[in-house]
Amino acid sequence: MSARKSPRHVGLLSHMLAESAVFRDLADRASTLRVQAEVEPLSEYLWLSTKSQQNAALNSKFIQGLKYGNLDPVDFGAYMVQDSVFCYYSKESIDVAYAKATDPNLKNFLEHKSESYKTYYEGLFKTWCIRDPNGIDLNKACADYAALENNVSKTMVSLYLVVALIPCLKLWPWLGQEIYKIPHHFGVYESWVQANLDPTYDGYKKLEQIIDDAFLVGEIDKEQALFVYQGCMSGEANFFSSV
Repeated sequence: MSARKSPRHVGLLSHMLAESAVFRDLADRASTLRVQAEVEPLSEYLWLSTKSQQNAALNSKFIQGLKYGNLDPVDFGAYMVQDSVFCYYSKESIDVAYAKATDPNLKNFLEHKSESYKTYYEGLFKTWCIRDPNGIDLNKACADYAALENNVSKTMVSLYLVVALIPCLKLWPWLGQEIYKIPHHFGVYESWVQANLDPTYDGYKKLEQIIDDAFLVGEIDKEQALFVYQGCMSGEANFFSSV
């Protein structure tokens, strides 16, 4: 099976985003507030609030099929076709957020993220013989997930798209951690699991720090962030369960 690494769980240039002068200033202001009062990090609150969705993803037919190496290749193929088109639409949402962003480093991060999505879906389009993504009927789970990202990019400030990206970035290595608890071979899916469910990946942490700091200084609303984060975590679980 293809071992192409999905850009949906690669925090490309997250270090650059975190080191932006704007976000360094954000971190400095947040550090002062953190000393003044003990506040639960927003990222921790969001992660703990979505445990049921995380477990639903873990127990999905797709992930359990990968774990035991018995996932029907037809289902794997169907997921990959859907995922390629999902990334096509996600790139459009990232481009909208890019156009609205004001910080140069956030724009740079989103620009490179957009490019990585484009490279990924174009490769899958070639593999799965997709000429026109508009000719692919997305299942409801995939379509709803793509629509949520589109809504976030169009109606919220660009930082909320960073919030939207974190569930996938953090969920996939957690899934890898869970299915690797008992070392074993994943059959024909071994290379895909190694490439995409790497339990050692922690690139999401810098993005979490940014939203934690943004929350402390009042640039991100807790309930809006939960709406976005929970929606995207549900999107992951529903997508995995849709095969």
